[in-house]
Amino acid sequence: MKICYPAIAVIGVPVNLAAIVILSRGKCGLSKGITRYLVAMAVADLMVVIIEDVFYQIVETYGAYFLQPSLPFCLVHYVLCYVALDCSVWLTVAFTFDRFVAICWSKIQTKYCTPRIAGRIIGTICVAFCLKNVPYYFLHKERANLYWNQCDQKSALHTVPEFEWFYWLDRLLNPLLPFFLILFLNILTVRQIVASSRVRRGLRGQRKSEKQQDPEMRSRRQSIILLFTLSASFLLCWATTTLVFIFLRCLYTDLETSIRLWLAQRAGTVIQLFSCCTNTFIYSVTQTKFREQLMIVALSPINLLVKMVRKWFFIIKVNSPALVPKYYEL
Repeated sequence: MKICYPAIAVIGVPVNLAAIVILSRGKCGLSKGITRYLVAMAVADLMVVIIEDVFYQIVETYGAYFLQPSLPFCLVHYVLCYVALDCSVWLTVAFTFDRFVAICWSKIQTKYCTPRIAGRIIGTICVAFCLKNVPYYFLHKERANLYWNQCDQKSALHTVPEFEWFYWLDRLLNPLLPFFLILFLNILTVRQIVASSRVRRGLRGQRKSEKQQDPEMRSRRQSIILLFTLSASFLLCWATTTLVFIFLRCLYTDLETSIRLWLAQRAGTVIQLFSCCTNTFIYSVTQTKFREQLMIVALSPINLLVKMVRKWFFIIKVNSPALVPKYYEL
C-alpha cells in the first residue's frame, strides 16, 4: 500500500494538469457545457491528488516521524480534503445528469444543457460543499482538545457522539447517494438509447444487413461513450469503499475487530484515489481530437526546443566572421 500513494501522485498531477490545459483550449470537438464540466472535474481531481494523497496519505505514511504539523494546519487541511473529494464526486454526478437530460429530456435540453447553466451548477456545488464541510473543523478541534491536542485520524471521527448525525449525512452524500444515483441515471439513459434507436431504425426503414448510419445517432455516440466510460470508472473505483461502509453499518462491527474489512477499506482508499487519475486516459481512448491535442501539448516542449536551437544556430551563422563576405578593393 505504501508505494501506491507516491505512484498516484506521480501519475495524477501531470495527467490532470494535461487534461486541464487541453480541455481549456476548446479544440476537442466537445460542446462548451461538456467542456466546462470536464475541466471542473479535472481541477477537482487534481485537488484531491494534491490535498488528500500528497499532503495527507504520503505525509502520514512517510513523514509521521519527522513532520509534526500544527493543529490549525491540520484542521484546515482536513476540511479541504473533504471539500475536494465531495466536489470531485458530485461534479461527476452533475455531468452524468447533464448527459441524461440531453439524451432523455429533449424538451428541456436547449434550456438546461448550456455553458451558463453548467457554470452555475459547478459554482453551486463548490460553494455548497465548502459550507457543508465546515463542521469538520470543529469536529477535529473538539476531538483534539479532548484527547491528544494534536492531529487526529479521520477514520475515528464517527466515534464522537455529538457528530454522529453529521457523520451519517456525510456518508449519505458521499459515497452512497452519488454511487446509486449515477448507477440509476445510467440505467435510464441506456433504456432511452435502446428505445430511441429502435424507433429511429423503424422510421428510417433500416435493416440489420444495411450499413446506412443515422447522422444524429452518430453525433451522439461520442458523448455517450464518454459518459458511460466515466460512469463505469467511477462506479468501479468507488464500489469497494461503498460496500465496506454498507457492511460496517449492517454488521454493526468496527474496523479494529475485522482485519479483512480494514484491509478492504485501505484498498478502497487507494482505488478511490486512483479514480482521480483515470479520466485523462479515458479521454485519450474515447476522444480522437483529445488524443491529437495531447500529442500537440506533449510535443510542444520539443518543438520549442528545436525552434530555440535553430534560432541559436542562425544567430551564430549570421554573426560568425568566417561566414561574413569579404570585400576587396579594386
